[in-house]
Amino acid sequence: MKEANLSQKIKEKAAAVEDQIIKIRHQIHQNPELSFAEKETAALAAAEMKKLGFEVRENIFGTGVTATFKNSSDSEAKTLLIRADMDALPVEEKNELKFKSAKEGIMHACGHDGHTAILIGTAVVLKEMAADFNGNLKFLFQPGEETSGGAEGMIKEGVLKNPDVDAAMGLHLWGSSPEGVVEYKSGPFMASPDRFDLKIIGRGGHAARPQNTIDPIPIGAEIISALQTIVSRRIDPLESAVISVCNFEAGSTHNVIPDQAVIKATVRSLKSDIRQQLAANIEKAIKNICDIYGADYEFNYIFGYPPVVNDSEMTKIVAEAAAKVLGKSRVREKEKAEMGGEDFSYFGREVPAVFYYLGIAPEGKIINHHQSDFKFNDSVLKDGAAVMAQAAVDFLNS
Repeated sequence: MKEANLSQKIKEKAAAVEDQIIKIRHQIHQNPELSFAEKETAALAAAEMKKLGFEVRENIFGTGVTATFKNSSDSEAKTLLIRADMDALPVEEKNELKFKSAKEGIMHACGHDGHTAILIGTAVVLKEMAADFNGNLKFLFQPGEETSGGAEGMIKEGVLKNPDVDAAMGLHLWGSSPEGVVEYKSGPFMASPDRFDLKIIGRGGHAARPQNTIDPIPIGAEIISALQTIVSRRIDPLESAVISVCNFEAGSTHNVIPDQAVIKATVRSLKSDIRQQLAANIEKAIKNICDIYGADYEFNYIFGYPPVVNDSEMTKIVAEAAAKVLGKSRVREKEKAEMGGEDFSYFGREVPAVFYYLGIAPEGKIINHHQSDFKFNDSVLKDGAAVMAQAAVDFLNS
């Protein structure tokens, strides 16, 4: 089949499945589930995959699901993994929607309901197009992206095996990208979301006699200032790094110097060497300042997900596929990476992978993720399924 005709067929198939995946998205949105508690969502995904006749595996690293579509008798045929995350957030929804969350204090405030629906739609389209490609597909529904992450655990439980996965794709509905526009970037795409907890241990006392204390508050303030100079003076200005202190607690009244102060911060970077440098420099700064004032400290640095780094060839496949089904005007290369984190990065450490954005922002607006009024237009769902299906066919036929 000619390339143009194939793309037209994909668009028609994606349009035909639109009502089905909107209904699925609404069902998931109305019944949100927190990380590693996605039992109903996983069961729904598994049921839809079984309807298609795929080989379904459930309860992987908790609630994870895979569905394998073997569309080749060739033992050398390629296998592509396409991933969606399923978990919601502990946020009370304030939208007035017919399919508003029915669970108090829980909502899909990041678009994972859309990701899951798009993946189901992609599976339906590709099953109907089985005669147009040669190779295997593995559809993966992942738990826990918003917390400790399910990608690494699912990989350890063998989701990249039987058959061996050659490449991986994933997307995120993105609130700062224009609605219906695909944005992509080769190389570093999203940051490693590391964090630390610091307890400064001083010696409290009467606020009128500070000379008899080791006041953890000015020590903490000095540490916070020093952290910013790590970014501005220890990191190459052409590299990306963020240290954001988001919590500083000490004391409980106006006339008592406390014994302790607590600082919590997030640390973001795009490269492994910068990541290690930041961790070392942060602890060194804390130690030196505490030593100067005679304070002790407890420091816990937690390395989160690795950065998302997109494979150049896989990125090219997605960019060209998106242009085929959406038109070139709706496909854009990003100039800069994002400092948000995503555990899709674990797939990229194992196989060539690409993660991209599908915009949900109406003209002139930005939609903020993780907020109680987060919502998006269902029209992007069919676009996501079309891009994924086209990219999958192009990869397997290349």
